Amino acid sequence: MKTAAIYARFSSDMQKDRSVDDQFADCEAFAKRAGFEVVARFSDRAKSGATLHGRTGARELMLAVKARRFDVLIAESTSRIARDTEDLAGICKRLKHADIELHTLNGGVIDNMKAGLSGIIDSEFLKNLVVGIKRGQNGLVREGMFPGTVTYGYDRVEVSPGIFKPAVRVINEQQAEIVRRIFTEYANGSSPRKIAAGLTRDGIPTPGGGAEWNHQSLVSGGGKKRGGILGNRLYIGELIWNQQFTVKDPDTGTASKRARPQSEHTVVPVPRLRIIDQKLWEAALAVREGRAVAKFGPTGKVTSRPVIARSPHLLAGLLRCGVCNGHMIITKMSVGKRFVTCAAAHQRSACSHSKSYVMDSLKDLVLDGMRNRLTEPKALTRAAQRFHAEYAAQSKKEVVERNDVEKQRNRLEIQIGRLVAAIADSDEPLPALLESLKTKETERVGLEERLKQIKATSNVVALHPNVIKDYQANVEKLHQSLMRSPDSQENRLAFHNMIDSIVVHPTAYREPYEVSVYGRLSAMLGVDLFPTARSNAEIIAAEGLPRSDNGNRD
Repeated sequence: MKTAAIYARFSSDMQKDRSVDDQFADCEAFAKRAGFEVVARFSDRAKSGATLHGRTGARELMLAVKARRFDVLIAESTSRIARDTEDLAGICKRLKHADIELHTLNGGVIDNMKAGLSGIIDSEFLKNLVVGIKRGQNGLVREGMFPGTVTYGYDRVEVSPGIFKPAVRVINEQQAEIVRRIFTEYANGSSPRKIAAGLTRDGIPTPGGGAEWNHQSLVSGGGKKRGGILGNRLYIGELIWNQQFTVKDPDTGTASKRARPQSEHTVVPVPRLRIIDQKLWEAALAVREGRAVAKFGPTGKVTSRPVIARSPHLLAGLLRCGVCNGHMIITKMSVGKRFVTCAAAHQRSACSHSKSYVMDSLKDLVLDGMRNRLTEPKALTRAAQRFHAEYAAQSKKEVVERNDVEKQRNRLEIQIGRLVAAIADSDEPLPALLESLKTKETERVGLEERLKQIKATSNVVALHPNVIKDYQANVEKLHQSLMRSPDSQENRLAFHNMIDSIVVHPTAYREPYEVSVYGRLSAMLGVDLFPTARSNAEIIAAEGLPRSDNGNRD
């Protein structure tokens, strides 16, 4: 008897969770008729089939395929597995390599030709669905209605308790007063940061219901883009639709907005929804244009520059504010130097720690004191004594951290799989792809070691005396490596596995910096800071694809 696995998925949280159970039931009935023994079930709930990103069930399924845990995969249709042509082709390629058949309830056994046709049909279905939704939304907009989210200053119309009239908006007078206050203060010369700080101080909830206003919500978009509350023309009775569209990065699944040409915008007058009179609007607009010219030159436009991805710096994600314990972020570049500031102070004026710090100076300070602070015997003994006392408090934090690390690792494994497929299908050497594969593998093994740390912390019963000596040796080894090459990816990942956080304490102007470096307690359990990454050949073999004779080498 052949063994079988079932995969089920539904797309939206608007659908019923019961859908997965119904798919399982139908697939189990199919397996019984075909004489298959069901040995595994995988599912993704409220996850789109347009991408594999974020679908943990699909990722677990492919790991089981790689391990050849069953002979047949059953799904209601190929659209449940993937609606993207590239994703479906990649899954089918891996199923074929593992000698696993793909069966669907409405298509029987799926071969390469059926998979290709299904992928095209499912992809076109998504495109047509988007077109249909957009057509309906455009019809509502032409009638002066709102198919999108509720703009700050307006409310939906409630026709009965909990039931609202679709796409209809009315002015929320309480919020409208806040909008008028923002425009008035800005027109009178107040900066966005000062306005946001005043709103926060007065306890006025943000548009999202939070307590701290961010100045970017008032003026998002530099130069003459005129975004944010101060650039929203709905406040003068003009509904503008179709200004942007969303795209997703095929490698990371990250969504981003892109502007449409002005010729594609739909503009509809809605005078009943005007909140700001024309005189106040023009006064605020004049202030904004004047500031844009002062900052960006006569055109008032941000100079377009090529988009270059930032290389992660050694201290990325580790710096914490010594006042509010919030994250610190890069806020400016000057004469080749990067400066970091408390995010809460810079973005929301919610923290008094507004001083900027030179990133390289912080890095040098941390590395200079790293050996002494993290290997001092008495400090390590106290840390060992605190270990069990802090275990319960750490458990909840580590569950969240483990989920985050697993998501990052899964994302990298998807990217690695796609790179391997591209390399295997190529006829010429692809050094850029091979180098990218090596980089992503280095990052993946670093995350694997971090997961080992978290699991070790969760399972530890007692700390053996020798672990302190091993920990001291690890710190020494890492310190020497960082002195030679502080910006290499391997050293950066090892440093992040060793260090939990770096607290930057406020100091007076031109006074020496003060920081506190906190190591990870779990790093005392003997984790390998420099794990051996797989070679490109080993990665390709692990992905279930044969090594081709196409000239590509490690």
